[in-house]
Amino acid sequence: MLQIGQKIQLEIKNSDRNKTDIYLCTIIDETEESYIINYPVHLKTTFFNVGTYFSAVYVGEDDAIYRFPTKITSRKKAKIPSLYITKPNEEQWSRIQRREYVRVDATIDIAVHSVLQQFEPFTTTTLDISGGGVAILAPKEVELVLSEMVDIWMPLERKYQNKIHYAYAQAEIVTIRELNIRMNVVSLHFHSITQKDRQEIIRYCFDKEREKRLKERN
Repeated sequence: MLQIGQKIQLEIKNSDRNKTDIYLCTIIDETEESYIINYPVHLKTTFFNVGTYFSAVYVGEDDAIYRFPTKITSRKKAKIPSLYITKPNEEQWSRIQRREYVRVDATIDIAVHSVLQQFEPFTTTTLDISGGGVAILAPKEVELVLSEMVDIWMPLERKYQNKIHYAYAQAEIVTIRELNIRMNVVSLHFHSITQKDRQEIIRYCFDKEREKRLKERN
């Protein structure tokens, strides 16, 4: 079930442009029949009529994506303007898939340090990322070995929230393969990571996939 403070996105078909518009918001309270949300974050100011139907999507505590139909039942003008949306019946919830194993292409700055100080720290970029690990570019002059443990830090941009989350993980080197005469591709498996940082990575992947789907529709 959704909790107060949960981030959700509302999706609605835009028949004029033949695409899906997406609005991000937060659950700020609830009643027996409704979730109360703040006005969605969007690039343009939008007015929603009572009775507008949406598909609500969010990331659950089990790292899966959940979806349910909802509609606006009322608006409240207060210090924080809010909208009331209907809670779904039990049969209306749909679990899409786990996110932990979904990998997306992404170029993110990353700092890599050896846990046992076996090489000098370096910065590079990622090639792809998932809730379970990340693939990075590594200069060949850096002597990495399989099963070595590394500390990594990554700034994850939450574009729709206009903020950056700095994720940390201790990871194990699981594969090393040659890319060209200068670079190797190194796959890292997260060995130790907080629940919050993993959730932020999963949400980052979710955002990247959503951007990809929107581009494909345009």
